[in-house]
Amino acid sequence: MKSDLTQRFPFLLAEVARLYGRQFDQRAREQIGLSRAQCRLLGALARQGGPLSQAALAELLDLSSMAVTTLCDRMEAGGWIRRAACDGDRRVKHIHLEPCAAKALQAALRVSDSLQAQVLSGFDKTEQQQLQALLRRAHENLLALPGPGGAG
Repeated sequence: MKSDLTQRFPFLLAEVARLYGRQFDQRAREQIGLSRAQCRLLGALARQGGPLSQAALAELLDLSSMAVTTLCDRMEAGGWIRRAACDGDRRVKHIHLEPCAAKALQAALRVSDSLQAQVLSGFDKTEQQQLQALLRRAHENLLALPGPGGAG
């Protein structure tokens, strides 16, 4: 039995995210030499406005602690981040953005903007704004639910 899952919201949303992520990863690697995961790490740190522990980063990025450690190892070796011991607990390492990371993040945003323009080509300005507004509402509804990821 064949099912058309593209009519189901969760499947369609996940598929769009998967394809967008794949395209972004390819373009970011080619244009700025960073993977999607590395760009997400820079974005998470920038969004927080200050250093985060590796455990907090793992939760924000929905990755395992081991995956974040490996990612941070590569990012630190590349000079994008630095680790520093936490003042209150020397076992905890806080991740700080290095100055060059701001330029890399801006380049990643340009890659994303270019891809977004292609993905939304054929949508007029009103449709683009409506799509974003509807997705924001769905996001807010998910955050309000009890359980993982939700505040309720």
